[in-house]
Amino acid sequence: MTQPGAPRRAPVSSDAAVGPDPFSDTAADGLCPLPECRPAPDPEPRAVTYRVGRCTVVELHGEIDIAGLASVGPQLDAATTTPAVVIDLTPTAFFDCSGLGLLCRARRRVIERGGRMRLVCAHPLILRTLRAGGLAEVFHPVPTLEEALRAEEIASGAAHTASGGAGPAVRGAGSTPGGPGEG
Repeated sequence: MTQPGAPRRAPVSSDAAVGPDPFSDTAADGLCPLPECRPAPDPEPRAVTYRVGRCTVVELHGEIDIAGLASVGPQLDAATTTPAVVIDLTPTAFFDCSGLGLLCRARRRVIERGGRMRLVCAHPLILRTLRAGGLAEVFHPVPTLEEALRAEEIASGAAHTASGGAGPAVRGAGSTPGGPGEG
């Protein structure tokens, strides 16, 4: 009830005042309007391995924790037999200290064989786990796969030059045979 003589407010649409109805089944885009209603990333851990030039790339998907080590460990072990390994944590939904152990094991195996390992990670919580474990300075994660592949190509070229031209070299875009870095 309003006071006599008080101005009356014009009715306001609830959509304009508070936004979409959070209790409706769908939002304008057809999806649930609440973030917690949207589908979560697949938590099942899995490793996807493929080659890019000389590099073996291993994408770790899902939740990498103690329960998931058995799912991704064998593929990561197989990848560490190659001279250049890039581990991509971009599709990783969760990563705990068990994952740190997995990375350390992979790195040790690669180094024992005279290879190099790069790490792709931009997720703030995973980076925080790396820092908390004192491993950010060991792995030097880069934010994109492209950056890791470029760094590996440069390192591969430097290793090729340092060895006096022995072994295969990876040419960058626009390189020609007999150019700089070619033996």
